[in-house]
Amino acid sequence: MPSYLLGFLVLLAAFILQTTIAPHIDIRGVQPDFILIVVVTYAFIEGPAIGSVAGFFGGLLHDLVLTQIVGIHALCKTIVGYVAGLVERTIFAESIFLPMAAIFLASLLNQLIYAAVIFLLGYEVPFLMVLMTIIIPSAFYNSLLTPLVYPVVCKLATP
Repeated sequence: MPSYLLGFLVLLAAFILQTTIAPHIDIRGVQPDFILIVVVTYAFIEGPAIGSVAGFFGGLLHDLVLTQIVGIHALCKTIVGYVAGLVERTIFAESIFLPMAAIFLASLLNQLIYAAVIFLLGYEVPFLMVLMTIIIPSAFYNSLLTPLVYPVVCKLATP
């Protein structure tokens, strides 16, 4: 099976998890972002070009079903996929803690870009409250799910 087709199927599986399971496992209104974890993992494996493409399509799937402003998640995840791809193979280690830390930072970046874009679109963003109640908890949540998602995606993505 071509790697791009397998990548799309993994991204589609993350999207299905995002729309079916994530709403039921939220903690104080914060949901995990399975799509982001998959995008960042693919970016680590394949580099910035594939990371940004995966980010665009994953974000677009997210936008089409889960948000009212189409394109905002596509933009955020494209940028994060590209940036995560810049660190590429340096993230692979025997320990899961380095990928967890990288997913944490990628989640922070994703949420900060999202908040900035929302602010630029004219919405009021109480930054400190959003930082403490959404951005940081979301980053922790995603990093805690990394040991479950990261190894599976790595195994599927590497020949």
